[in-house]
Amino acid sequence: MLDPIAAYRTAQVVSASRAGQIVLLYQGAIRLGTQHLAWLERTEIEQAHRSSIRCQEIVAALRGALDLSAGPIALQLDQLYDFVLQRLAMGNATKQARPTEEALQVLRGLLEAWQGIAARPTEALTDASFENAPRQLLAAPVPSGPLVEAGLYAAGGARR
Repeated sequence: MLDPIAAYRTAQVVSASRAGQIVLLYQGAIRLGTQHLAWLERTEIEQAHRSSIRCQEIVAALRGALDLSAGPIALQLDQLYDFVLQRLAMGNATKQARPTEEALQVLRGLLEAWQGIAARPTEALTDASFENAPRQLLAAPVPSGPLVEAGLYAAGGARR
């Protein structure tokens, strides 16, 4: 049976630009991290755990898609993703909100930056417009597999 909402969300992910796909992944991670906090507050530990694990999977997929040879921004993103993953794991293990809140704060900052990038026309994404952002990082192809799968459920279309 075809789920029209899942089909719509899948189309949204597939038709988005590379930067748009990254924005969707951040939005999904933030949504799941926020759900983790809500489940913790309700003492629904199993649901909180599931939300945290799904959030961690998205961040791990973003981290795995980095081209670390692209320059210092890619290395800094790698370090931020490492921090976020550590805080998410700590929040899940201890069932305390603070580590997850810290991770969400970083993700929200990154989301804001990527929304700015995604809002620009593709032809505006050049080395001149991003002096500190290597073009390779912004133009790297989005791999199939885990990142696309993460994008699907980040948008709410799969793995429910």
